[in-house]
Amino acid sequence: VDMAEGRDRIEAGRSKVGLPGRGGVQGNLDPAILFADDNTIKEQAHDILRKAGPTGHVMNLGHGIEAATSEEKADFFVKTVQAFRH
Repeated sequence: VDMAEGRDRIEAGRSKVGLPGRGGVQGNLDPAILFADDNTIKEQAHDILRKAGPTGHVMNLGHGIEAATSEEKADFFVKTVQAFRH
């Protein structure tokens, strides 16, 4: 399920039970991406953020950060997400 389809499913499910609004989603970046170059990290993060939309989204790593991930790459990921604007 991609992010846009997930949003539609969540909204439809909420509507069925009488809940207003779109609800929230969680978009996970594969933690292995943090071993790639900065441009790849930025492209992948931005893709998730664009699909998630401007509200109701939690951005994180799929199954946590790998022990071998450099602090610089983790920091780049966090700053990339923080700087993103819709």
